[in-house]
Amino acid sequence: MWLPITQNPGVRLSFLDAIFISVSQISSTGLSPVSQRDTFNLLGGVISIFILEIGAVGIMMLVASYWVIIGKKISLKERNLIASEQNQFTVKGIIRLITNAMIAVGIIQIIYIAVMTIYIYVVQPFEASFLESLFQSVYLAAAGFANAGFDFLPGNQSFMVFEGYYLPQIMTMIIIFLGGVGFWPLAELVLFIKNKLHRKQYKMSFISKLLIISHFIFWILSAVIYFVMEYENSMKGQPVGTILMNVLFMTNNARSAGFYNTNINDWTEATRLVFSMLMFIGAAPNSSGGGIRMTTFFLLSAGLISFGRHRKQVFFAGKAMKEQAVRKAYMVFALAVILVMMSTLFISIIEPNRWTIMEIGFEVASAFGTVGLSLGLIPHFSAFSKMILIINMFIGRIGILTAVAMLENKKETTNVVTYVEMDMLVG
Repeated sequence: MWLPITQNPGVRLSFLDAIFISVSQISSTGLSPVSQRDTFNLLGGVISIFILEIGAVGIMMLVASYWVIIGKKISLKERNLIASEQNQFTVKGIIRLITNAMIAVGIIQIIYIAVMTIYIYVVQPFEASFLESLFQSVYLAAAGFANAGFDFLPGNQSFMVFEGYYLPQIMTMIIIFLGGVGFWPLAELVLFIKNKLHRKQYKMSFISKLLIISHFIFWILSAVIYFVMEYENSMKGQPVGTILMNVLFMTNNARSAGFYNTNINDWTEATRLVFSMLMFIGAAPNSSGGGIRMTTFFLLSAGLISFGRHRKQVFFAGKAMKEQAVRKAYMVFALAVILVMMSTLFISIIEPNRWTIMEIGFEVASAFGTVGLSLGLIPHFSAFSKMILIINMFIGRIGILTAVAMLENKKETTNVVTYVEMDMLVG
């Protein structure tokens, strides 16, 4: 991305900005210090598409898919690596999961590209030839499924270019939803359809049902909250259809993607705070989204409820959760809060008296949640501030637990002595 051959004539991108964009693309974020359309030429756009696809699927998933295609015999060690990268509890059926997940990814993006190419070329929401329509559709398919807010659309206003055109926004909401729900549910959905076609019964797993239903419920609840908070502000005087599309599109993008069809600078600070929390929570695990992940949030909530009711076990969706999973959820939440708060503090120190804590916190939450929504501050950030956001995007994408595992000592120690425990005042 730093090479002149990928950039438009007269454009000179700094090395740090090239790193920032590359990390943002590979982490499926969408934040950028420069305009993609104004900075990069067709070659740069094509390279971006490949980076976005790799970021969406993941290196291990791509390698495993290649092994499956060439018919390589995958060892138990390699299966364990794949299962660990995909947050699977067991290696059983891992190859079938990969195969069906990649089938789902391919079908989803092909349908999106076909529909969007024909629509853009025929309807002409902006002036575009057939090849331009095809390129825009492929780019949006990659960015949409990756849940990254990058686009090559004219005007540098994201989906505001489709104002009054509902089909592109609906199609993009669908592909973002499917990209954010995770590969596990997508793979099981393919299996479900295959079995239905052969008139066989197939029961989806508890985890897949949970991720799909919770993803949808979270979307609807956040849409209601957003509507209530902005109806008398940024939505005032708008037609009903525009308001409905605005509400559904923005809340669908809030936890993972970074497209927008309204000016977020017109939001109240309360709305920005709510969206910062949604971005912090993020998408489903084993998906192209970031943040602490939805399941972590649900385990935290269930743990607090169980503690309040003096239960020995944590119950969620009618099932008892393992204590280790709950402890992991608390650790992920605590470390994520520390990371986001310290990052916001450091940037506010580096950039004194330029922006409020709320504005800086919004950008940091967007980076950690790998969302891509921005108030337009990043082009004005210093090199150190950009490096802090790069760290947040990287950790947000790979996950807190993976980041901690990278730092832990390989030497295992075993406590041979049990010490006397004491109580401590808490709260």
